[in-house]
Amino acid sequence: MRILKVQGKGRVNAEPDLITLSFEVETKAKDYEDCIRSLNARTEDLRVSMTAAELDRTELKTTAFNVRVETTYNNKTRQYVFESYCASHNLHIDFPADKKLLNQVIRCVSQSNSGAKISLAFSVKDKDSLRKRALAEAVKTAKENAEALATAAGETLGKLQQIDYGWVEVRISNHVADMLCEGPEPSTPMEYEADIEPEDIIAEDNVTLVYEIAN
Repeated sequence: MRILKVQGKGRVNAEPDLITLSFEVETKAKDYEDCIRSLNARTEDLRVSMTAAELDRTELKTTAFNVRVETTYNNKTRQYVFESYCASHNLHIDFPADKKLLNQVIRCVSQSNSGAKISLAFSVKDKDSLRKRALAEAVKTAKENAEALATAAGETLGKLQQIDYGWVEVRISNHVADMLCEGPEPSTPMEYEADIEPEDIIAEDNVTLVYEIAN
């Protein structure tokens, strides 16, 4: 049996409807307890800013917590000398892709004492639907490629014999931006808002179809 194997690539776009804000709060201190106490205070300031922005502070979840010892090397003694403890707390929160709400959150965080670094990512809530659209487009493209090749070769396309798929998960591109919120004093009003316009989210997938070539 003669066969024709073709590959199709599906690529679809979707307007982002989900924002993920990731935060990193960091403190340093000579004393371990002072370091943790300061970190907890800054984290609480961050949680308070979520409430001020009309978000549910309990949705702000920890993704990483780290404490490390920082040292310097003394060339005379040829030994490492303790400098300080450095503690960091990473958290994230998801909310609808609303520009007004985003600016409200950024404003509240920048006016807090958290000193948080922020990573901003846009995505879609229904990733499964986007994956299915990409897969459907890949199958459609592969079928069209098979028909075009068969016609160009003067052959007749037979039944579909095999579908190869599933080795790699659909790739969905999330666009990320970083910022450091070191705003004015809490009593100082912010006159401007961030003019952020996210690109569409892109999903891609590949599929291979194997057709019989009719005699």
